[in-house]
Amino acid sequence: MGRCPFCMASTLPADAICYSCGRVITGSGGMVQRTRGEFMRGATTGARDGLSPKMRRSQAKMKRRKKGKKKNVVLVIAVACVFMFTPAQEHLMGFWHDVQDEIMKKLFRSFEYPIEVEYTLEQNIEVVNAAAGSVATFTQHVSLPPQRTSAQTFDTHFTYQTGSGKDPLSSMPLQEVRSMTVYLGGQEVEVPLDGTSRSKADAIQIGSDDILYWPAQGSGDDSCTFGACLRWESTLQSGETKILRIEYDIWGRSFTWWSTGDIPSKVAGKSFAISESNSGTFSDIDERGSGVLANAFGNQAKWNARSGPAAQKYGTWAIDGTDHEEVIPTANAIQASISSSKQDNVFTFAKATFDWLRENVPYDVNAPVDGSRNGPLCLAERLGDCDEQSSAFMSILRTKKVPTWYEFGALTGITYEVWESHAWANVMIPYDDDWCEDKQVSMESCFIMASVDVVNSKWLLHTPTAFTNYIEIPSNQGSYINDYYLSLSGQWTPNALSRNVHWATVSGPSMPSGTFTVG
Repeated sequence: MGRCPFCMASTLPADAICYSCGRVITGSGGMVQRTRGEFMRGATTGARDGLSPKMRRSQAKMKRRKKGKKKNVVLVIAVACVFMFTPAQEHLMGFWHDVQDEIMKKLFRSFEYPIEVEYTLEQNIEVVNAAAGSVATFTQHVSLPPQRTSAQTFDTHFTYQTGSGKDPLSSMPLQEVRSMTVYLGGQEVEVPLDGTSRSKADAIQIGSDDILYWPAQGSGDDSCTFGACLRWESTLQSGETKILRIEYDIWGRSFTWWSTGDIPSKVAGKSFAISESNSGTFSDIDERGSGVLANAFGNQAKWNARSGPAAQKYGTWAIDGTDHEEVIPTANAIQASISSSKQDNVFTFAKATFDWLRENVPYDVNAPVDGSRNGPLCLAERLGDCDEQSSAFMSILRTKKVPTWYEFGALTGITYEVWESHAWANVMIPYDDDWCEDKQVSMESCFIMASVDVVNSKWLLHTPTAFTNYIEIPSNQGSYINDYYLSLSGQWTPNALSRNVHWATVSGPSMPSGTFTVG
């Protein structure tokens, strides 16, 4: 994802205009040029300086609007300065957080999302063997997308403790992949998404050189360690190209785990939304979910070890809550900015981290292609793309043993015209004991598992403009992430095999319930 150089709204690389402010940005390359002041200098014979007649007529109106917006921002900043230079008083700190929220609203543009949507998404995986006179053999694995719910992939959101026992509250479906169809070598294969597996011994033969199968999760050479997957095994002759095409029929819905007034009531989730007032503390984390998430993610300060030249260049651990150069000092500074009565509030600390990253770490439109910055390096360089900023967010939260984990997939805009691969974070936040008791929710299930997309300004908000292809499941210090990333393996001449992945909408979108705006 990129950002519009004018209004800072998120954009996709191929966007010719910003869909928030309407200005021409000519794609990500154009954004870089504009931010650097590198504009085209063409012939202007017969041209006249200034605005077009139509734009000139509306200039005065536009200036009045800008003047009003500037006044609002100046007013908010002025109030902020009063509090910043007033001797610290406990009763003022709560209002200061409200002022910070107002500043964020003024500085960041609004975003439009569908309430619900239906569409068909196509993924093309192109593999090319460019070696002269050399045959390549490879295995490509593709994660089988989950049926995502408001409780990750679980059917139950809460469990109520009633006089007759325990009564579960069903979670809400957020993404239903209704079918997954694979096209290869002129054949069409339906891949089941109900957990049914197909071993290599029972693989589907496509021509003489290709097989398809979807094994059960395991640790063997013929399975996928990180979760359910489709495996494509093939042979490529010299100069040959093959394309695996996958179509997903998808229904999706927006959902919020937060009770902010910016999100309208027609978006599901607000009736049980969490906030600073009903959030639990760091000490409550171990008591929720039998401590499973705490042990699997929160208590693991170092996560996802990388190796090779990229690790030496961009950091060994993608998430590192033990880093004393950047992560721990940043976490301490964020915590110190919170009123003393709320410094152990999980929601408050996580939201303050989210806001700090939005204000201090811009999106890198020229992010590294030979690796990715880990959390500490992202903070040190004050720059990062989607997975790098997610790693920074999760590194800071893991200093307080807050469970966080990755989610991967693809992202598009409200028109569903352009897609790109994407990564974002998830966080576990407990409700406080009083809220749980008042709602008669059993303490064990009294928490949320919510998505956080820093670079797209989505705090505890899921939107169906993001297609979830994989949600991280617990592993030994995050080893499954490398397995997920290293999806192509085999034998070929060095540097001879190349792979390109393309996403496209082939039908839809249909938005029967309309859209909503945040910001």
